[in-house]
Amino acid sequence: MDTSPGYPRANPCLSFWLQNVRNSPLLGHRTTSALPESTSITIIGAGLSGAAIAYFLLTGPNPPARVVLLEAREASDGATGRNGGHCRPDCYRDYTHYKAEFGREQALKVIQNEMDTLNLMEEIIEKEGIDCDFWRGFSYDVPMDETVADYLAASYQEFVADGGPVDGIVEQILDPDAARHATRCPAATAAYKSPAGSLYPYKLVLHLLSLCIEKHELNLQTHTPVRAVRACPGGGWSVETDRGAVRTDKVVYATNPFTATLLPEFTGHIWPFRGQCAMIVPPKAYAGKNILECTYMLAHGDYLIQRPKDGVIIFGGARRSMPVEKLLGNTDDCGRLPEMTKALKDALPAYFEGWGEEALGEGLIYDWSGIMGYTSEGIPYVGALHDKPGAFVCAGHHGHGMARIMTCARGLAALIQGGDWATTGLPECFQPTRERLAAPAQAVVHNIGKQDVIGRAESAVGV
Repeated sequence: MDTSPGYPRANPCLSFWLQNVRNSPLLGHRTTSALPESTSITIIGAGLSGAAIAYFLLTGPNPPARVVLLEAREASDGATGRNGGHCRPDCYRDYTHYKAEFGREQALKVIQNEMDTLNLMEEIIEKEGIDCDFWRGFSYDVPMDETVADYLAASYQEFVADGGPVDGIVEQILDPDAARHATRCPAATAAYKSPAGSLYPYKLVLHLLSLCIEKHELNLQTHTPVRAVRACPGGGWSVETDRGAVRTDKVVYATNPFTATLLPEFTGHIWPFRGQCAMIVPPKAYAGKNILECTYMLAHGDYLIQRPKDGVIIFGGARRSMPVEKLLGNTDDCGRLPEMTKALKDALPAYFEGWGEEALGEGLIYDWSGIMGYTSEGIPYVGALHDKPGAFVCAGHHGHGMARIMTCARGLAALIQGGDWATTGLPECFQPTRERLAAPAQAVVHNIGKQDVIGRAESAVGV
């Protein structure tokens, strides 16, 4: 894709998460009726990245005097408010890919960062008393053919050989019968059990933003798309919107799939990628005392959580049901693709034993679309933009943002406040370096050895 992704669509569909917060005080929120003429820091994008960056800036040491957060639609109306609510670190799965791309040291850091993110997520939720249905437990990787099983086994073995930590973290179940019994998946050829969590993503963002607005004077402006960002004579930036311009000392792009609209140098490096997710009411065989005790990654990238609070299953994936060309570059989150709806509806009775006939009110009740920001290496861009003093980016989370964003936001906040890269605690390969952006822009089509789906082996949380 070599064209601008444009802007978020004006009338998106509602996800399960968004349907159930129609009483949110942030709907249509504008802290002030007019845009401020100037500010210390302007953040573009009010998903989890923008909200968490604002939180770490405003609650950290030496907070900036004024922070403005601009959002094209509603707060948390993009991928954050549409994902699967799945906080699942990659504890080994894509190690071979990261090592081939960045070398052993960086690959180990990428894997460690994801566990750090889950721990930080839990720490912040507990510290701030955030009611977002957070649950921490375990997840199963469930290969269902030899290709996937071989991929996972090879990655696990190489990770262990290179000193990656697995004791007490990853449990291998290599006997197929034992794997089928543990996972309740008759087609399982093996299983890998590792830490994971789940939550209500919109409620997390709502709490972080409300806290920053009420206690730290964050100025949130929804329905204010940014049309251009121009350098000001003498330093700083003019952030131009349909409602006027804000003069700002520093600007942060938390724009994920739409980053290349305002930063053309990211064209071909961050792509929009359309996904689809569903809310499923399980039959009695998977309700009550029979509820699934773990989250799941299934076969070639389908994933699910079963919410402990209400037993509802959030299930995403079904990407093999559509040609990749119809998903790559697609920014339409206003409706659903019927082929993906059917695949989502049919999948769980096929994956799980004894699912049984679905009664009225059971099964797939509703599904929705969302737009992710994919990158060719499968990792985000986080850091200062070269040749743009006072400009920073946190984008391209590759459908895996819930397992990365919290640490990325904390690290970027440290950079914005004048720290060096060592203060971020992040892998060096996340930086938007000249070399990285000068590399040939190409979509890497890769999914556990299959050459028909863009992205990594989706150990992820995206829609």
